Amino acid sequence: MISRRELVRYRITTVLALPVLAAACFQSGPLPPSPAPGAPAGPPGALADAAANAEPTPSPSDAEAPTRPTIESERALQMEGAVRTRLDRLQRLHDLTMPLLRGGLEMCKGHLRNELGFLYATLDQYPADAERRVYETVLGIRSWPTVLLVVSGSAAERAGIAPGDFIASVGGVTVPGGRPGRETIAAVTRRWPAGSALPVQVERNGMAVDIRYPAETVCDYDIAVTEDDEINAWASGDAIHVSRGLMRFPMSDTHLQAVLAHEIAHNSEGHLAEITSNLVLTGLRGSVRDAAAEAARPLSRVEFSRTQEHEADYVGMYYLARAGIDTREVGQVWRLLAAENPEGVRDRGESTHPSLPERFLRLEATHREITLKLEAGLPLLPNRTRDGALIVPRVG
Repeated sequence: MISRRELVRYRITTVLALPVLAAACFQSGPLPPSPAPGAPAGPPGALADAAANAEPTPSPSDAEAPTRPTIESERALQMEGAVRTRLDRLQRLHDLTMPLLRGGLEMCKGHLRNELGFLYATLDQYPADAERRVYETVLGIRSWPTVLLVVSGSAAERAGIAPGDFIASVGGVTVPGGRPGRETIAAVTRRWPAGSALPVQVERNGMAVDIRYPAETVCDYDIAVTEDDEINAWASGDAIHVSRGLMRFPMSDTHLQAVLAHEIAHNSEGHLAEITSNLVLTGLRGSVRDAAAEAARPLSRVEFSRTQEHEADYVGMYYLARAGIDTREVGQVWRLLAAENPEGVRDRGESTHPSLPERFLRLEATHREITLKLEAGLPLLPNRTRDGALIVPRVG
C-alpha cells in the first residue's frame, strides 16, 4: 500500500516529466539517452554505430559546390569557343583561297611555291594564358610542330595527314621543336623539287607514320586573318590580309572568293610596287616629307588608283574562272556591300575607288567575256595589248 507521502512525490514527478514527454513526441526520432557522468559525448551502443555509418546531411551550399562554375572554368570554356571560332574561320579562308592560288599559275608571273597543304604550329607561338592552354589541352599543340589544320581538297588531305599529327621529319630532315622546327619545315619545302613526292613522317598516337605525297605548286601569296573588326581586305605584295570583320560578314563562299581573287590580282599585277614607285617620284618632284609620310601608312590604308582597282576586278574574275568558279553571280558582291556602304554607291570623282554600280557593270561585262572564251575553247587569260597592258571592258 502506497503512503500518502509517496503518492504526492509520484504526482510531482509525473507533472515535471510531462513537458519532456510532450517535446519528445514532436521530435523526428527518439531522443538519445543522456550520457552517464564522465562518459564521452555521443550516442552509445547501436546508436553510436548507426551514427558513425550514417551519411552526413549536406547543407544547401555544400550540395551546390561541385556543380557551381568558377570564373576560371568559365574563362576556359569561353576561350575554347573563341579559339575554335578563329580556327574555323582560318580553315574556311584557306579552303577558299587554295583553288585560286592553284588555278592561277599562268597569271602569277613566276611567283610560285611548293604548298604542303596543311598549317602547323608550336606552343611557343601562343601567350602563356588561357588561350595557350586551349591549344595545348584541346587541340594537342606541343613544343614541336603540330598540324593545326589540313586544307580541304589538298594533296595532304588525300595522303591522310590529319590535325594533331606531330611533324617528325620532312624530306628526310629531322624537325626540331619551336621556331627552329617551323623554319626547318619551311626551308625544306621551299627547295624541294616541284611535283616530286615529298616524304613526311608524323607521330600519331605514339606511332611513327610515313607519308609521301607531291607538294603542290601554287601562287606564292600567303593568307592571314587580322584582328581588325572593319570589313576589309588588302594586298601587301606577297600576301593577302583579311580582317576578322570581313570573316564575320554574312557572305557566300563565292562572294568571299571574289574579294580574295581581287586582292590576289593586286599582288600579281604588281600594283603595290607601282604605288611605291609613284611615292618615290612624288618625293623627287614634291615634298619628300609628304612622300615619306604616305609611304609609312599601314598597308591596310594604302589606296590603289581607279585604274588599278578596275584591273584587279578584271584579273580577279579570271582567277575565279580558272579555279572552276561560276562568275555569273560574282557581281552581286558589290550589291551586297552597297547595302552596308551607301556612300560607295555615289559617284565621287575624287575617290580612288570606282563607284559600286560601275564595278558591278564591269564585272558583268567581264563575265560575258569569260563565257564567250569558254564557249570558243579559248585560253582563260585576261586580254592584253602587245606590250602587256590590260584591256579592261568599258561600261557606259
